[in-house]
Amino acid sequence: MKVDFKKLTASALSVAMLASLGGCAMFDKDDEAVLKVAEDYATAVTKIKTGDIVELLADPDDDLQENIEQFVDVDADLYGDDYAAICNAIAGTLEYSIDEESVESSKKKGEASVDITFSIADYQAAYDEVTADGGDLDAFIDAIGDADKTEIEQTIEFVLEDDTWLVDDSEAENVNEVYQFYLDAFDYSFAAAISTDLIDSVEWYYSDNGVYTDVYTIELDIIPTTEGQEVEWQFTYEYYLDGQLIYTSDECTDQGYWIESYYGTGYDAAAQLDDNGYLIAGNYECIVYDLAGNVLADETCTVVNSGAGTTVVPQGDPGDIDVIWSDGIDDYWYSYSDGSGYAMGTGDYTTDETTIEYTCQVYDEANLAYFPVYYEVYYSATGDANDAEFIYSATITPSEYTNGYFYEFQYVENDGLDEGSYFFIGAPDESGSVILFNVEATVS
Repeated sequence: MKVDFKKLTASALSVAMLASLGGCAMFDKDDEAVLKVAEDYATAVTKIKTGDIVELLADPDDDLQENIEQFVDVDADLYGDDYAAICNAIAGTLEYSIDEESVESSKKKGEASVDITFSIADYQAAYDEVTADGGDLDAFIDAIGDADKTEIEQTIEFVLEDDTWLVDDSEAENVNEVYQFYLDAFDYSFAAAISTDLIDSVEWYYSDNGVYTDVYTIELDIIPTTEGQEVEWQFTYEYYLDGQLIYTSDECTDQGYWIESYYGTGYDAAAQLDDNGYLIAGNYECIVYDLAGNVLADETCTVVNSGAGTTVVPQGDPGDIDVIWSDGIDDYWYSYSDGSGYAMGTGDYTTDETTIEYTCQVYDEANLAYFPVYYEVYYSATGDANDAEFIYSATITPSEYTNGYFYEFQYVENDGLDEGSYFFIGAPDESGSVILFNVEATVS
């Protein structure tokens, strides 16, 4: 048998070359070492071990560990017991899995990567469900433990430094993504529901059985029971005009004989007005909610317009206040800018000031400490009351200070007051049938 030595030699050389090439690739890989570092890193992230995380990062920023520690801080003295409880509950659901088949590594290039999936309780869904049911913090903590998981998939990059694999994430951006719940938890709050047993009645303040005529402001009042007057009411409310939502309040806090929900030109810059500046006619529905989302009141009033215009009451003596309060009641102008306070008795202001305030002291605290007073502000650039234009209205109750109760009738222009005259007119209600005061402040 004739042997072809040339073919055998060529085959042997080919096998040797393949073995050599395969050996180079095999020795270049370092998958097991990369997976070990990935395991340590994922464990540190899920256990919130900030020091271990930073030690596994390549070229971390000098203050990175301090920043991460501040980010995950749940000090109850700083942020409250609820925040700490929420964050700790969510953190307790953190888990991870490493896709070992995804690992790629090259010692020659000094680069590697692997896919890690972090899972965490779907805390937002749990919060939405609990608050929809009026649940409290304890119910939320329980729901977190039973919640479905959401996944955060990340490809973690590594670099080789001094024969050690480190995570290539010097600013810990991947960590921040996993720890997003520390920020989200600030938005979670729980308020105990307010029992409707604390409500004695509900009424539209100063209306004619729920009908208002030529008004700038309407007001739905919850009248609490004696027990309810001692409760601090926290609530929000909505106003609808002929079935369309027109106003949503911020969170409100109130206490006492009336729990007030206002709507009008002093509260909504987009309020729809007729030609005379009154709220347009229609059916206005007010729905009041406690912070747990339960309805405390849902009432509708009717606004009608007579077509009559508004007339500015001629200027009177700033010290001449109707005897419906008291002949000797203390009243004065107050300044917020020059430090003179009570000494600002002339009603003179400058354009660099932002607030005009006419203040009156309550003389009969037993009967008038919570008595609401409606007032309007008119402005005239010329100082002539006859051409003054309506610019603001509100209804207020007295503020309590150590030396008594005081009505603080204010007008504010954040960009500075305009030159001219500002007329303040007060009345027990919006009918204007009785004038409590009619005073003028001058800005120059």
